[in-house]
Amino acid sequence: MRTIMPLPDRTAPAPRGRAPISVWLALLLVALPERPLVHAASPDFATFLAERKIDRQQRQVLEEPGAWNDARQKMLIRLLANLDVPAALMLPWAAAAGDVDGGAAAVGDALVRVRGRATFVAPQSLTDEQQVLAGSSHYDVVRIVSAGGAVVDVATRRAPRSWPRWKTIDEPAEAVGLPLATTGGPRPAPAPAEGAAWPSEPATLLLAADGIGWRPGTPLGRLGMDYALFDSVEDGRRIEGGDNAALFALLAAAGRPEAATVTGPDMTPERIVELIDPRGAWFAKHRGEPVTIKGIARKATRVAIDEPVRRDQVGADHYWEVFVFVSTPLLKVHDRLQDDYPIVCCLRELPAGFPTGDRIGEPVSVTGFTFKRYGYRMPDLDITSSQGDRETRGQRLETALVVGRTAVWTRGKPGAGATFDTLSTIFAALAAAVGLVLVVGAWRMRRDAARAEAAARARLPDRVNLPDERG
Repeated sequence: MRTIMPLPDRTAPAPRGRAPISVWLALLLVALPERPLVHAASPDFATFLAERKIDRQQRQVLEEPGAWNDARQKMLIRLLANLDVPAALMLPWAAAAGDVDGGAAAVGDALVRVRGRATFVAPQSLTDEQQVLAGSSHYDVVRIVSAGGAVVDVATRRAPRSWPRWKTIDEPAEAVGLPLATTGGPRPAPAPAEGAAWPSEPATLLLAADGIGWRPGTPLGRLGMDYALFDSVEDGRRIEGGDNAALFALLAAAGRPEAATVTGPDMTPERIVELIDPRGAWFAKHRGEPVTIKGIARKATRVAIDEPVRRDQVGADHYWEVFVFVSTPLLKVHDRLQDDYPIVCCLRELPAGFPTGDRIGEPVSVTGFTFKRYGYRMPDLDITSSQGDRETRGQRLETALVVGRTAVWTRGKPGAGATFDTLSTIFAALAAAVGLVLVVGAWRMRRDAARAEAAARARLPDRVNLPDERG
């Protein structure tokens, strides 16, 4: 028997209520993403730079010849801070960016895109004063060689976390950034114990970008998923603001037609334990991998995508949140024994005719990509099982969240929904039979009573003479 241990509670208490043990998990799990800000008329990028006083005229210091100095460093820090804008602004700007290999490498007030191979990444250290401005001890510099041979250095607040620093690498990379100079940029200096020095070949262009896109040759990467977005995902919590960029990008990737051909290993009961156990580090090593889970869907809820830019990104105005209860070995969760466990699935679509709501029981198979270890806290409910065992109050649980295209509805196999339907039919038939017996019995009683009354009347005389008052 396995024991699933919860993590310490990190959420606020909720109002008290009451629920039956048979439905508590399906009713309490909610994986709604934090609603993003909706922006009205967005400025164009050049106007944005002018309003922030970081247009080309204001940043002339970056184009001066000579060694990298404090003034240029501070201007770059300021630029990186201002490029950290909501997706509602950045995604449309990025879509309009010209390609470096297509002749869009001129320094100016328009974003450009570079696609190629990342060959080196290193942190640029900052002085104490610069760290105060940046809110960090460093920023990263990434050397990218474009498909057309352009050598571009990209300064960014965050390069992909898993890329090694101070080593030669060869990873697919993409960046959308502001072209700053063609006269050189920062050249990180390694400490004596750190590996190779920064490449000696000078860059032809310096960009400032909010991040570096990384699409490795995995099944999910081939669907266009930027793995660098996973760096901001936080396990053990609900969907929060830092998860949104990765969640919507993953929904977009899962919705592509090619996703229908992706297969994943069947998560058997033993493998499910590795997936849901919060003590393990499964997601640290396997995030984004395809898996197949099979179980009973207990709840299916439509989740609206409110922000227009996210609708455009995903290609839909909603997705579906489905809770699939899978079979497990005997588990002990908060001192309660159980042999199934819920997996949260965010799906682009549902099969035609699939029932929705929080009282369903449909057998399904879902192939999707593992997103995060999802932590939720039960509201402070008083829950008592049908066996009358002790109550569970305000406890915190964790499970896996999987994002996929759709579910395969195995309607031919009996599930909980079929069981419920069968029981309902049996009870209805029994009720009808009992009703019929009662109707027939009542009819017979009325018939027998009528016959008895007719016989009694036949025995009465034709006329009865009553005596008068005097007689």
